This record gives sequence, structure tokens and C-alpha cells, in this order.
Amino acid sequence: MTMDANVDDDETHSELECPENRQYNAEEDFSEENTDESSVSTESTFDLTLPATHSYLGHNLEELRGRTILGDWLYLNLPLLVKQSVMLFPGQTLPMTVFDTQTIDMIKTCIESDKTFGVVYLGHDRMVPIGTTAEIYECMYDLGQGFRLKAKGRQRFKILKVIIHGYGRISAHVKVLPEVTLGPPFLDERLASLDHLRIHPKNDDDFKKQEKVENLDAAVTTWPAWVYRQYDPLRLSLKIRQRLQFIESKGSNIPEHPVYLSFWVAQNLFIDDDERIVLLNYDCAISRLQREVKYLVEDKIFVCCNCDSYIGRQSHIFPMSKEGPQGTYCNPSGIIHETVTLYHAQGLTLSEDPPSINYTWFPGYAWIVATCKHCGDHMGWKFTAVQNNLKPKAFWALVRKSLKNKEK
Repeated sequence: MTMDANVDDDETHSELECPENRQYNAEEDFSEENTDESSVSTESTFDLTLPATHSYLGHNLEELRGRTILGDWLYLNLPLLVKQSVMLFPGQTLPMTVFDTQTIDMIKTCIESDKTFGVVYLGHDRMVPIGTTAEIYECMYDLGQGFRLKAKGRQRFKILKVIIHGYGRISAHVKVLPEVTLGPPFLDERLASLDHLRIHPKNDDDFKKQEKVENLDAAVTTWPAWVYRQYDPLRLSLKIRQRLQFIESKGSNIPEHPVYLSFWVAQNLFIDDDERIVLLNYDCAISRLQREVKYLVEDKIFVCCNCDSYIGRQSHIFPMSKEGPQGTYCNPSGIIHETVTLYHAQGLTLSEDPPSINYTWFPGYAWIVATCKHCGDHMGWKFTAVQNNLKPKAFWALVRKSLKNKEK
């Protein structure tokens, strides 16, 4: 499970030794001793919009116009992506390179109709019954390079019945799930005489001013005001955004709308798959945000999924993409990797192969395979700048499935 595309070593060396590129010394640049946290700078000159374009798929993809919106509670038969297990959230980008005939036929059929297929997560012994529709928005088929495409997560659905057509083709009867949107907690009970004092809060000071009005609103209800505040989507959104200021200050776009924010956090927080499934099941942003606030309370520890060796922690995460610190990418073989970028990691051993810029997910950076120092499992890659003006000089992109939160 590497990113390598079997490029000839001589060709790789010639690319790395261009005058404008940085000269490598593997012993100096990739040694574990140079990963001391105190010496790592998170200053960035990298264009964070580049990874989101997935340019490694090629620049000749055809843009598909139009947008497919499925009605809430709609029942339909949906082709499923089952060759790989991916947990997709609405708003998330899914890049793919497909070589097998069955999936290519499925994609061609989708493009001819509504450009939509279903993405479901395959657990250890079962298919999770909640998934997300993926709408293809760019694609290109080349006989030698497979079917390359980009899709966007759109709407959640529930599987009612799985249908196996044979030859690796699976579809399902599904029900499109609605996104329940609730208004302010005091929408129905508010005192009209206080309307002139209400404002649309955007920061802590605004919310404190509103608390006086909310206390008066609550006086004529069964519950005190603090109970209602726990269900205020704007207040929950502000609390989460405040805890993610470091990521936003580094250039990542964090949505403001509670619904989009709740899906963005579910995608970008490093949480266990079981917890992500719970978030995908919720039909309201308020429920997701309430649960996500709890995830941000403490600095979680990451360990190797196989041997429990310490790798890093939540505070080491930082964005190398506008879409956030966690991204979904695919390698030349078509394997999809959900990765998280960290500015510091340890307990990793780097491959003896020379660093490569072939098929790099982060233009301007060369990658080298990283494995667990203790058990040898594949953990991800270390990326190092090939141009002197690029910052950070190096960072890690680790595979989510190779990591887990340390049990307390």
C-alpha cells in the first residue's frame, strides 16, 4: 500500500536533481532525529488550494455540468461502490482511479443517468446501512490509465435491501434521508416585546448580550435558559470554531453554517470509525455538533493500530489543504487513502528508496514511505519540499486506518 507507481529510479533521480529543485540527502533530511517537535515550524507558504484539485489525476478531466438533488425520503435503486471501503460525508471530495471492469461499467451507467452512486463503509463483518451519495463532477477514461474521476459527497441514505447482480456489481434499494433543520431554541416561545433587542450573534460578546434576553424568554417556559442554550446551533458552532482557530489560522476553510460545519468536523476530526458512523446516522446538525464538542475537549493520543506504539497527538494536526487536515486521495493503483497531516510524528521508519515527486498529492513536495518502527506496518508518508521557498519544509501524511486513539 504505497504511492509508488514503479517509476524508473533513473527518471526519479533526474526529476529531483533539476536546478530549481532541492538537493536531497536522505540521511540528513529524513532521519528521525530531525523530527523534534520543538524544532518544527508550522509557517506555510504552500498554496493550500492545490491538494483539493487532485491534479495528480491529470489536467484533462472533463467537467460534468449540472447538479443532481434527490428529494428527501425518495426511494430509489442506487449502484454501490463496494470495491473499496470509504466513509464519505456530505461535502467531502472523493478522487478515484478505477481499473476493474465492473466498477467502470457502473460509473459509465451513472454518468449516462444522474452521475450519482452510493458510497458505504464496509466494517469488519458487515456493510454499514447508512451511506452517502457521491455525484461525479469531473471524469476521464483512458484505456491505459483507467477511469479517473472526482466526486462530491451529497446526501445521506439508508439501505433497505442489497441486490447482488453478480460479477462484483452490487446495488441497493435505498431511502434518501433528510437533514432536519431546527430554528433558534426560543423560536416558538420568544416574547415579541423583546424582538427589538435581538441581534444575530457572531462572537462571545454578542452571545452574552443575548443571554439577558434569553433569560427573560425562558422565564415563561418550563426550562431554564441554560438548557435551551445547549441546543442553539449558532452557539455550538461558535464553540467548535473557537477550538479550531489554529487550523483556520493556517488557511483551511472551516464552514460557518451549522450543517456544513457538523459534516466538516466529522470528516476532519481524528475519531474512531464507530464514532464517525454515529455522526453519519444523526439527521440533525445540533446532535452532531453536541457530540463533536466533546471530541475537542482533550488532546487525544494517536498510536499504531497494530502494536499501540506512540505516533503523535491531536495537537500535532495541521492543514495542508483548504479542505482541512484530513483528506481523501488515491494512488496510481487506485487504492483510496484517507490521510491526516501532522507537522510532527515519531516512532516511524522511512523507506530506503529515494524520495519521489511522481503522483504527489501535494505539488512541490516529494514523498517517501513511512512504516511503524516497532511492527513494520505501513503508516503513511513523509513529504519534503523540493523547492527552497516552500514551507513547511516537511510534514507527515498518515493513513487513518493505520492509527487509532489511545485507550485510557
